[in-house]
Amino acid sequence: MLALTGLAFVLGALALRQRTAAENGPDFEARAAQVGRAEAWYQANGYVHASPDSPAGSVSRAVATVPPPGTGTLTYTLSNTLFLPLLAHAYVPPLVERRAIWVTRYDWTSLTQAPAPSAIDEIVANVAGAGFNALFFQVRAAGDAYYTPGLEPWAARLTSGPVSETLGVDPGWDPLARILDVAHAAGLEVHAYVNVYPAWQSPPDQAYGMLWPPATSPPQMFDRFTYGPSYPDHPGEYGLGWTWRQYDDAQTPMPLSWGHYLWASPGADAVQAYILSVMRDLVTRYPVDGLHLDLVRYAGQAYSYDPFSEAATGTLVGVARAQWQRDRVTALVRRVTAETHALRPDTLVSAAVWPYYKDDLGLNTSSGYDDYYQDSKGWLAGGALDALAPMLYGSGSSIPDDLANWRLLAEDFVADSAGRHVYPGIAAYYADFDAIAQRIEAARQMGAPGHVIFSYGTLNSYGYWDDLAHGPYAVPAVLPVRP
Repeated sequence: MLALTGLAFVLGALALRQRTAAENGPDFEARAAQVGRAEAWYQANGYVHASPDSPAGSVSRAVATVPPPGTGTLTYTLSNTLFLPLLAHAYVPPLVERRAIWVTRYDWTSLTQAPAPSAIDEIVANVAGAGFNALFFQVRAAGDAYYTPGLEPWAARLTSGPVSETLGVDPGWDPLARILDVAHAAGLEVHAYVNVYPAWQSPPDQAYGMLWPPATSPPQMFDRFTYGPSYPDHPGEYGLGWTWRQYDDAQTPMPLSWGHYLWASPGADAVQAYILSVMRDLVTRYPVDGLHLDLVRYAGQAYSYDPFSEAATGTLVGVARAQWQRDRVTALVRRVTAETHALRPDTLVSAAVWPYYKDDLGLNTSSGYDDYYQDSKGWLAGGALDALAPMLYGSGSSIPDDLANWRLLAEDFVADSAGRHVYPGIAAYYADFDAIAQRIEAARQMGAPGHVIFSYGTLNSYGYWDDLAHGPYAVPAVLPVRP
């Protein structure tokens, strides 16, 4: 039911393999440092303007059918009718495992065509049919919303046209509300996946809008912090000029740049409070099963020397100043988790984190801890977060694409889980499905309570839904209890 035709599968695999082969490892890591690993992979593979199934020659997608609730969904209570034939065989208990998949905005939207609600239905059908039990669904990219505002304007990719004309335009339906309804009916969790510190992303080029956001209501984060309420063209709130941005070590504010994120500084108290308010609004108004944080870090080792951070750190330099920066990010993570649990006690708060915690495994890599001030293991040890999803993917020549290195990195996080959860990230772009299956089995062997596959669009292009359903996901899985 879910398999693609043989010819379409081969064409899709070749197309993705060609895109992946064109990447360069060091270039990918440099790009990922600025825009994040997910964003960098999509940029390198041409998904910025259009969704994966939009380009000419792309694989047509097979649609699975999710049975209505109570008419064929899996249960774990034996009945005399549905399960009676199974009594002749050995009972295979369900696994306890969170089987999650990242669904990014690039997987189902584009800058050239407005998406329809049926796109959400198709996502849920494919994911549920393959045997997943959780979706990490992106609802915030850079100060925008894939849900009804709220504190931030409607995302531009929900309406066809240049960003300057579509940001803040009501698409006529609510993607988050839709996926919550459809996914919950299919027995899937929905975790709201948010980019934390990116405040704005300029369009890919001038054909798609201006470098800065248009005036919207509610104001986009760039306007809210840059301008005051009486500014005539772009009414804002804080009137901080450029001071809220991340500054480099020459004390130069991060500029606007085509296709790149503009990062807000964790050193500004107003930034911290505002991001917390966005998360609070989200979990208050929507019955999400989880809140999933990405890009919850600094833009790089050279950041941020903004006026707020300079005033707060004073004479601190070196190790002491770096620790202050890590503490700022950790403080936000801790507050988001605490407030989320207070508002929705059963909600899991997790984070997608840099795949290399420290450069201490002999791989000669960057470091989340030292280069991006992201103390991800410390969040688990200190109870600031429920779960981590290390992003163990990259380009065709990245370190995690070697199975032994992938296992080394995953085991490093799992070993330091401090009784909380680690869900290793697994790439979906391998031309041989065995590479995915081997990583799923390795995660199970090392005791991980689940894993996350990156990403929906890539998995769909390869048509691996049946491979999962009849392979690693053939035995049903129940969700682990939140730590």
